[in-house]
Amino acid sequence: MRIKIFDYTNYRLYLRDCYEELKQNSSSFSYRYFSKKCGYSSPNFLKLVIEDKRNLSNESIEKFSNFFKLENEEKLYFKSLVGFNQAKNTKEKQKFAEEILRNSLFTRLNPLAKDQFEYISKWYYVAIREILKTKKIKLNAKEISKIIRPKLAEATIEEALATLLRLNIIKKKDNRLVPVEGLVTTGDEVTFSGVAGYHRQMMSLASDSIDVFDRSFRDISGVTISLSDEGFNELKVMVQKFRKNVLELSERDKVKENVYQLNVQLFPLTEVEK
Repeated sequence: MRIKIFDYTNYRLYLRDCYEELKQNSSSFSYRYFSKKCGYSSPNFLKLVIEDKRNLSNESIEKFSNFFKLENEEKLYFKSLVGFNQAKNTKEKQKFAEEILRNSLFTRLNPLAKDQFEYISKWYYVAIREILKTKKIKLNAKEISKIIRPKLAEATIEEALATLLRLNIIKKKDNRLVPVEGLVTTGDEVTFSGVAGYHRQMMSLASDSIDVFDRSFRDISGVTISLSDEGFNELKVMVQKFRKNVLELSERDKVKENVYQLNVQLFPLTEVEK
């Protein structure tokens, strides 16, 4: 059976499995044979790509697509996948993730992938879920649009609620919408790439809050410090413990009245070794 590329979100794993299948079906197939057929001077180029020691150029993408007999839709997906896996930064990664999610065959095999990406990449999906935990009047799109900040159109909230229902993140109970208990998963690597977009939006909202909300409703502060590598690692553990304590406080606090966003940022102001 031919290996389906749409089952993969890492093109190197796809190539590895294709190689193993071809090797199993034909003892004469080898890395050297592949290089000869595709015109590579290096006899083990495919091996180096699979092992993440070489990347693919646009020219190589075309050669690989032809060798593995990919059809048009598969070629487009393979090209997006290569771009996604080889992305140099989170913005680039998110761009290729959106390309992948526009591929009709991928979304047919992964019907919730686009919804999962939307949930994790847009700040208001998470906010709406938390708003539904508050003990306010019966909440629907119209009522939520009155209290959410920044303000959102009622139609945008309707669309978000429909997505949250499809993902089983919220449910209908006693004629009202309530969050489903349990952890929210972010799916595979493609959908998880939306996390970067979420953080950027939340940091932007934090900046805007300085002008929007009175200081009695916010606490924004920062500290600049110098640390050893050991001290930095200790600080990261402290931040992780604090974040856990915040979540535990939210669970203990039964009468929820409002929704708040807590951002914790730790980043270097000097050059650091990778």
